Amino acid sequence: MDFFTTLKESSQELKKLNNLLICAMLLALCVVFGIFGTVMIGPFLRITFSYLPLALGSMLFGPAAGSIIGAISDILNYIAAPQGPFFPGFTLNAIIMGLVFGFSFYKKRITLKRVIVTKLILMLVIDNLLTPLWLYMLYDKAFMALMAIRILKSIIQLPIDVAMIYFLLTRLPALISKSHKLRS
Repeated sequence: MDFFTTLKESSQELKKLNNLLICAMLLALCVVFGIFGTVMIGPFLRITFSYLPLALGSMLFGPAAGSIIGAISDILNYIAAPQGPFFPGFTLNAIIMGLVFGFSFYKKRITLKRVIVTKLILMLVIDNLLTPLWLYMLYDKAFMALMAIRILKSIIQLPIDVAMIYFLLTRLPALISKSHKLRS
């Protein structure tokens, strides 16, 4: 599937009420995880698991839904629990994350290799390039010092993130399907 076809099909997913309701629930989970599932390590480093519902929504409904969930959740997280000034660069990060998850996982077989490559792309682009750039622009801190800290964090967090995403995207749909069959 090419870029525009995937985006078009993903947009069509948002025309179904049931899909919108699921997206809204995943969006709510992103916000809850963003507020209560975030650990701040100093002023410039945080660990969060709000990407998990975003990855699931992007897998189920594609990059259009993923980017919308990402953007809205970032803004709602800022409104509910601001951690510094609002900066649109971080919203752009959330949009990019939804797009990358969507293009990587939507209507595709979820493999460990696919999850690793996707998470590496996100860590390189968002965690180790864009986020330090935004922090540099906001706080005028040494860009290379921010990068060094973030690279260390990425090395530690990569296997944890990969395991969580892989488990969520491979096991949860099967559990939902099984639960749905039990109710029928």
